[in-house]
Amino acid sequence: MKLRIANLDLYIGYEAIAAMTAVLLLDRDNRVIFCILAAILHELGHLLMMLLCGVRVRAIRLRLFDVLIQSDEAPTFKADVLITLGGVAVNFLFALLLYPVGMKYALPHFALGVFNLLPVMSLDGGHLLAIILDKRFSPRTVAITLKVTTFVFLLPLMTAGLYVLLNSGYNYSLLIISIYLIVLLFLKNR
Repeated sequence: MKLRIANLDLYIGYEAIAAMTAVLLLDRDNRVIFCILAAILHELGHLLMMLLCGVRVRAIRLRLFDVLIQSDEAPTFKADVLITLGGVAVNFLFALLLYPVGMKYALPHFALGVFNLLPVMSLDGGHLLAIILDKRFSPRTVAITLKVTTFVFLLPLMTAGLYVLLNSGYNYSLLIISIYLIVLLFLKNR
């Protein structure tokens, strides 16, 4: 589905709409809505930093596994770092602001901020690592380093997720996050 808002193209994948609808319908204690709001605010943090850095947004693509914000021009090194950290900064800010109200509201922001700082491809931490390495190394070296770093972080994360699931019998969230990152990694490399 494509929407045009001023000079911005907004693409929303039908599979993303279906998945979000299913998750909201299955959410019994209304916690998922706070996670979705944290994710929306995260992306708005990136958009705000793009605006502040003078980078024009051309299109936003909401897909099943990620959100892609496209611009017409490549940002400078400083702007790229600020834009990359904008989402995480917003999450940490809201975690601090919402902590006095309750952990139920603050925890999704904190968890999403920490999660996005992992140096894994497709996450903000991986993008930040690529930006920094790109200043000194060839694109091939950067790509290999990112793949190795991603593997080094995902293997223990998936092992821990499996361990938690087997010991608890019901807590599968860390395992699902690991699988999500692996699927995202394969989709990005395709």
